[in-house]
Order: sequence, then C-alpha cells, then structure tokens
Amino acid sequence: ACKELDVKVLSYSPLALGFLTGKYDRNNLPSGPRSKIGEQLFDNEDGSYERLLEVMRDVAGKHDDAPMSQVAINWAIAKGTIPIPGARNIRQVKQNLSTLDWSLTAEEENLLDDASAKVTGFVTPDKNPFPRKDVNTGLAMYDS
Repeated sequence: ACKELDVKVLSYSPLALGFLTGKYDRNNLPSGPRSKIGEQLFDNEDGSYERLLEVMRDVAGKHDDAPMSQVAINWAIAKGTIPIPGARNIRQVKQNLSTLDWSLTAEEENLLDDASAKVTGFVTPDKNPFPRKDVNTGLAMYDS
C-alpha cells in the first residue's frame, strides 16, 4: 500500500538499539533494560542472531571494512525505508553519513534477508523490558 501511495516508511532504530553495530556480544551486553534483550538474543540456542552478525561482518568486509552500523543502515535503505539512526557522538554521525557512499548488492541484501529471517522475535511485547508508561506524562509507550 505504501508503494502505491508513494509513502515512505521511516525505519525507527535501524541499528536495533545498537545490537546491529557489532558492539555487543554474549560477554559484553549493554547496561539497563537492553541487557535483557541482549540475553534473549544471545541465549538463542540455534545461534541465528550470531549468524546474522557474521553475515553482516562479511558484507562489511566487502566494503572496505565498513562499520556494521553502515551495513544495517544500508539494509534499511535497500528495503525502501528512510532510516533514522541514533548517534551519541560526532564519530557516529560521520559513520552514519558515510553510509551513503556505498550500497548493498542484491546478493548481499538477500544474504542479510535470509540470515535475519532465522532470528526469532527480537522482543515481544510481553517481554519488553522498557517502561510501559512515560514517567512524566503517564502516556502508554515502550521506552522513555
């Protein structure tokens, strides 16, 4: 329907809360509520999430060892979305902008699609570790 109406989808959190940057692993989880998500991803017995990261590393290696964040952002672009990645510092902003210097091949997109299709649910609403309501407004939400 979006394509027919020429409407673009915004990819909120295309780096999956940092989990698609390669920064975290089984022994190095983020702090706070995201640690629960990390445990869920890395404790997956079939290794599908770690396999996805491996495919992302392989793709990054084919593009002058680009940061994995660029692979994730380019993947969102390849899917026809407009990614809105977060950045905590100037280095990350520059990395995100440099994503536009290259594109995924159709084969790379397919490899990423295949690997991601095997990853079980990133987080289900019943296991969401984030606050359900905003602490200031009381509005229902997933994070603050």
